[in-house]
Amino acid sequence: MVWKQEENIGRPLCFTAGILLGLTAREAQLWLVAATLGFLLPYTHFYREKRLKKEKFFLFCVFATGMLCGLLAEDDASLWHWKRAEEWAETLRSYIRSLPYRDSTTRELLCALLTGDRSGLPAELKTAFRQSGASHLLALSGLHLGILYLAFSWVLTLAGNAPVWKKTRGVLLILLCGVYTLAVGAGPSIVRAWLFICLREIALLLERKVRPADILASALMLQEALYPPAVREIGFQLSYLAMTGIVFLYPRLQKWWPEESGASPAVRRARRTLLSKGLHKVWDLCALSISCQVFTGPLAWWKFGSFPLFFLLTNLLCMPLMTLIMAGALLALATRMPLLIIVNEACCRALVFILETIAALSCR
Repeated sequence: MVWKQEENIGRPLCFTAGILLGLTAREAQLWLVAATLGFLLPYTHFYREKRLKKEKFFLFCVFATGMLCGLLAEDDASLWHWKRAEEWAETLRSYIRSLPYRDSTTRELLCALLTGDRSGLPAELKTAFRQSGASHLLALSGLHLGILYLAFSWVLTLAGNAPVWKKTRGVLLILLCGVYTLAVGAGPSIVRAWLFICLREIALLLERKVRPADILASALMLQEALYPPAVREIGFQLSYLAMTGIVFLYPRLQKWWPEESGASPAVRRARRTLLSKGLHKVWDLCALSISCQVFTGPLAWWKFGSFPLFFLLTNLLCMPLMTLIMAGALLALATRMPLLIIVNEACCRALVFILETIAALSCR
């Protein structure tokens, strides 16, 4: 089991290192590539155990493949652009702005959350997002696509659970999320989320066990192979660091919550109260936020020179609200019911108020 976990980590790391070396070699000199390969190839033969020698040689081949991808890569992201999908996104923005919200800020906030268009947001609101540590909520990321994926999945589930429909539903989910990814510009973070969805649905279609570490490693290598220069983008780095924390650290933090297995039936019944369930959910969200921040915080500090002190408070209050806002916006778009529009606008105002309050605390 330990060796299996090392494989999950080692292969994408070797591939990423190879891509970085290849991208660097294009700008520098080829002697750097020759020196690295000349050092690593003999290194794989220093192991006496035959199994270890083969595994290290395989990792060397993965590294060399990544380096080749980096050397041959072109700085052209046209693969992730589809004009028709971008036209659909513009149509969606126009439709959102046509909804009868009382406050124009609500319309612009929904455009930012659903389509990534932040051009209409007031400057003070953008500052509030940044100072409160909620920039990840504003920039389209795996969180947004994950919410939409759950919404699409719930709608498609209403048609039934017949075996044929289950397979059809998986294909439709991949296509719907793929079109949305292309429509909103296919940033590194949202492409990562779409690859996660693809790999998960394919595993379910093939009746294979879904292992988060395997999906993380496969998505990382696929995205780097499709567009190697993405490895240098800050959105790509933060996205995969956050997922690394969720995959490897989050399950360990979850176990810190007291288990009920050793307790008596009476104690277990007492713990199943609404309050205890609520506190458990709060701890899960705290563990999730800490897992992401532990891995992304150092890089964010290095790149931007800041660290969100109130990230726990921001995520605890804003993450559930974000889910309500996006789900409510989809329903409002589909039905244009006045009650839904009023509730959705109230949620947006509550989100803005929370962010402005936390931002004010951060400035003190």
